[in-house]
Order: sequence, then structure tokens, then C-alpha cells
Amino acid sequence: MTTAGRGALSGRRILELADASGAYAGKLFADMGADVVKIEPPGGDPARRVPPFWRGEAGDELSFAFLYANTSKRGITLDVTRPAGRELFASLARNADVVVETLPPGRLDELGIGYDALRIENPRLVLTSITPFGQTGPQRGDRGSDLVASALGGALYVTGEADDPPVVLAGSQAHLSACSFAAIASLVALRHASRSGAGQHVDISAQEAMTSVTHICGVGKWLDDGIVPKRRGSGLFASVPSGAYPCRDGLVYLMVNRPQHWKALAEWIHEETGNEEVLDPQFEGPSSRRQECRELIDFFVCELTQRFAASEVYHEGQRRHIAFTPVSTASDVARDPQLAAREFFVSLEHPSGGRLQYPGAPYRLERTPWALRHPAPRVGEHNRDVYVDELGLSEARLGRLRDDGVV
Repeated sequence: MTTAGRGALSGRRILELADASGAYAGKLFADMGADVVKIEPPGGDPARRVPPFWRGEAGDELSFAFLYANTSKRGITLDVTRPAGRELFASLARNADVVVETLPPGRLDELGIGYDALRIENPRLVLTSITPFGQTGPQRGDRGSDLVASALGGALYVTGEADDPPVVLAGSQAHLSACSFAAIASLVALRHASRSGAGQHVDISAQEAMTSVTHICGVGKWLDDGIVPKRRGSGLFASVPSGAYPCRDGLVYLMVNRPQHWKALAEWIHEETGNEEVLDPQFEGPSSRRQECRELIDFFVCELTQRFAASEVYHEGQRRHIAFTPVSTASDVARDPQLAAREFFVSLEHPSGGRLQYPGAPYRLERTPWALRHPAPRVGEHNRDVYVDELGLSEARLGRLRDDGVV
């Protein structure tokens, strides 16, 4: 467990009634000091059983994805589809600042614990809903996934080789984007509630989040330049040259957008290879001037990069103010000297034994620091703390609820 001062969100209570598509939003709150109570169904969140696993062993507390997404949270079990479960959830919501949920649109209302019902007892409550397509519109009831949001949000249209099928993005980028927007919007609503006393229902669509997260998906380029980007392998449509280029021992990634960056690159290519054609004025200026010749320019760049190791291209490129960077493996990232110098990775001791390294702070605040306060909770680890110590249930009542499958 890390040592941590008072976080920026200390004193705030967040209820997380979310599956893996919303867990990162809760993590963003928890690592900034909020008391995030993760509500799982009895038996635990299915995300606990998603590989890969720490030590290669399957188990409720060994999924890397779950361990990462649920740091600093407390954990309870509760079946909100049962009348007693809904009653307990409503009791918890009376003292909460934010509820983050990922149920299908309208499901909370069907259970009698939707926003209109909850705000009667807690007018300041912010309810943040993360769903595939949002709470309204013709697709509101459709099922979705990270892959679906990436496809319909436009990201897959520009990812992969032009003549091949689209390529799935690494990780769960659509869900992470939706969670980031959810956290930001929730904080805006929370600030409004603090000033006005009135909460809000925050509606997050994973499809809309993916569409808006980057202009590369197409909307921005169309609005700005009338261009519909298409797949160009590892390269970016609006950056010429760009992409992954081979070196003696791996790959480097390059992006050139500004005229001066191209000039610096062309001069380097000329110095190393003797290529005179690369200095032709027809290639100078913005990337749009080089679009029609990008295959020829890619050949020029490869002539340069293949002469060096990836680290050599990276450091010399940086010296010349050219945006080269190594294409790193996971092992490379774990051993990266810059991340080590910045003390980016954070180590946590786990109850099951052993320490695990985690990615560190996404932002650094001096007076209210980010911190991994403790590992992800075990299934139902804080049931007694929440139900008995905080809600005032008797041990006997908690036992009956457990026997009935409510908690």
C-alpha cells in the first residue's frame, strides 16, 4: 500500500454499480481519494475471471484487468434485482455523492431505483450512466461492446491496411474513453450540485465517446478539411510521412506534420543516404503536399531507419526535433529508463502474498495527491463495514441476507 496524503476527492462517496465497461471511471475517483464502494453481484463480478491472470493462475483476485481497474475501492456484494437488495441500494444512495452505473437504459427505473426515485431522498445525487448508445435515441436498447463502440464510433474505419479488414484496437479503448468522459462529466455535475444543491443525470454513450475522442476517426477531418480518412496501415491519413518503420533491431514510429519537421527529416535522409530526390521542393510544406507521394516517401524513410538501431533513430531524431519514438513491447515499457526516472510504476502488496507493479499517476497534484491506496477488494470484503457499521444492520440480519443470496 502506498503512503498517501489527502486526495482531491477525499470525503466524497461514490457507488459503483458497474461491470467492466464502467470500472475505470470508479478507479479515477478512488485513486484521487474518494470512497468508492464497488457493488458486485453475490459471487463476484464476472470481470474477476477475465484472463490473463497474475502468476498464470485463474482466480477471483488474480485477473490483471480487474486488479488494475479496481484499485483503491472498497467492495460489497448486493443483488439489486431483489426487493431487499433494492432497499439496501436506496439506503446507500441517500448518503452518496455519485452513482456510476452500466445497466441497460431504463433498467434502474424498472427496479424502482432510477434517478427520479433516488433524488427524492437525495436531491444532490449525481447519477452517471454509461451505456453503449446512451439513454435516448433509436439504438438506446441495442446491445454493445468495446468492439461495437470502436466500429460504430469510426475508429476501426481508419485502423488497419487499406485492402484488409478493419483491425481491433489494443485494449478496451472505447470503454476507457467513455469512463474518462464519465468521470469528467460527473465532476462537473458534482461541482454544480455543491453550488446549487441539485444533482443531475449524466448520460454517457460509448459510441459517442469514441466518435469524439479523436479527429482521426473522421468527423474532425471532414469538418475541417472535407476529407474522409481511410485505413493506411500504421500510418495516419493526415500525417505524411507517418507510421512504423523498420530498424536493425525493431521498429520506430514517426509522425511529420509541420513543414520544418519535414525539412529536418529530408536533410537527415540526404546526409545518410545521398538521396537528392528527397530534397525536391515539391515535397515541402504541409502533409497535404506529400499525400500523393507517400509510398515513395515511405521508401526514403526506410532507407534511413534500416541503417540504425531503433534507439539510435529515436535519440538522433529527438536531437533534430523529429517525432520518432521506438515501438515498444510490454517488456520494453516495464524497463523504460524514462518511466523509471519519473518513478511512474507503483508497487502494491497483495493480501494473497507478493507485490505487483501498477501503472502510476495519470496526473500529479501537489497538495491533494493521486495514490494507489490499496489493492482491488476481495469479493464482499467490506460487507460488514458497510452494512453493519455504516447502515446499522445487525449481524443476524446480514447473515439472513447472505443466506438468501441478497448479499
